[in-house]
Amino acid sequence: MLSPIAARAVGGSGRFSTSGGEDIWSTYRPTHDEEQPETASEEAEKKGRGAYLLTCLIGYSMSFIVFGSQVSILGPTIAGLADRLGVEEPDLSPLFTALGVSCIVSGTPSGWLVDRVPTHHVLIGSLVIEAIGFSLVPLMPSVWSLTALYFVVCFSYNFTNSAVFTSLAWMFPKRAGPGINLVLAMFGLGSFFIPLAAQACKIYLGSALAVFYLVGGLAALSAVPFFFVTSPARPVAAGGDGAHGARHHASRTLELVTTVAVVVLVFFTTAAETAIGNWIYTFSLREVGDSDAAAAAANSAFWGAFTVGRVFGAAISHATTPAVLLLGSVPFSILGCALPLLAGRAQLSRSLVLAMAALTGLGNSAGYANAVALLECYVPVTGFINGVFGAVAGGACMVGPVLVAMMAKYTSLRYMSMPWVGLVLYALHLPAILTAITAGTKLLKLPLAPEEEPFLAPAGAAVTAATENGAGHSIAPAAAAPPQADGAVTNGHH
Repeated sequence: MLSPIAARAVGGSGRFSTSGGEDIWSTYRPTHDEEQPETASEEAEKKGRGAYLLTCLIGYSMSFIVFGSQVSILGPTIAGLADRLGVEEPDLSPLFTALGVSCIVSGTPSGWLVDRVPTHHVLIGSLVIEAIGFSLVPLMPSVWSLTALYFVVCFSYNFTNSAVFTSLAWMFPKRAGPGINLVLAMFGLGSFFIPLAAQACKIYLGSALAVFYLVGGLAALSAVPFFFVTSPARPVAAGGDGAHGARHHASRTLELVTTVAVVVLVFFTTAAETAIGNWIYTFSLREVGDSDAAAAAANSAFWGAFTVGRVFGAAISHATTPAVLLLGSVPFSILGCALPLLAGRAQLSRSLVLAMAALTGLGNSAGYANAVALLECYVPVTGFINGVFGAVAGGACMVGPVLVAMMAKYTSLRYMSMPWVGLVLYALHLPAILTAITAGTKLLKLPLAPEEEPFLAPAGAAVTAATENGAGHSIAPAAAAPPQADGAVTNGHH
């Protein structure tokens, strides 16, 4: 479950850049480097910028390893939490509700705070809350006290998301793609390793719940780099006429249809991701009768395939379109969920669960980023739309896992409800994608209207003023960056 702020950070193209580290470093390369020899002061300044960049990227990567671990931590630990509290796994469904509701309500406050407080200060605060909160999870005496704590901890997720992606957007205007790719890969890495870490804790420390202390410690460690570097400064928007939005098409109706179709797609892909990612561990234990180690392997297979698919999609995005990536990935997820349903409960096996995990993870990997990229092919993605994405994704994080929990508790399907929920959600991807493509294609064929305030943006276009972030002086990452072109959104929160 990743933040839609990533869409803002890559600028108007809607694509994640795949040009690698060269694009990141070239943002800070002085334009006269090849024209005349560097002086000693220029060389020192260049080294200082490099050190600043490296420190920031290490901190952002660590925070997203932690973020990926936190989002997927309930999967391999829910059985241990249920045993400790004396309830069944489905009785812990309020945790997923807390996750969804807290992500919905924290979207606007996180954007407001990032607009007014240095981004690294926000990031330190959110990571400290996560460190303390996750260290307290194994100590909670009841489901409801655990749910209340989980709500507070999950409330910080949007602050971490907003701070990291806004920092990258300000550091690398129009060139944030490689940095975004890096932190998204780290998210998948954290999700991949957390089931294995939980299993190691169970073997060597006596309880899988010890992994919460590990994640809490990593969150605290992730905050350390940001004590040594100031926050990036907000870049100055080009132009002063107050019109930065891209030109809009004449048909507001088609814009609305296209946008709604993609918003619905974001809901489906996030709900499916969290439903499978959070319940495949328990599915392997309860339906297949596998060991904890095998269940952890299935959980890691899902997130591992998810990470590989995301990296592969980023690598080929320059040679194809978001529509092709989306339509090409959905069949993998549908096939993955269909495998256990076609085999039936009696024929379930470890290899079949691993195949399901790999196929669904691979297919799901293209969903979120390419959904946003698809919309930007037709309609400029404004800060207002980003806010809608955040609320919808938060709700999906609640709905997907809770659907599985409720069906497991109140129907005879038990945990076979997981592939059924996944199959329906993945199948619904197709009409949402096709609707967006159809409406968007018609939209592009219409004549362009004069420039005006962005549709679906209540405040209209605005010019972002330069602000100072941080107390002391450090290498000013945004000062050397090129000004943003018209149509780029400097800050997605309005």
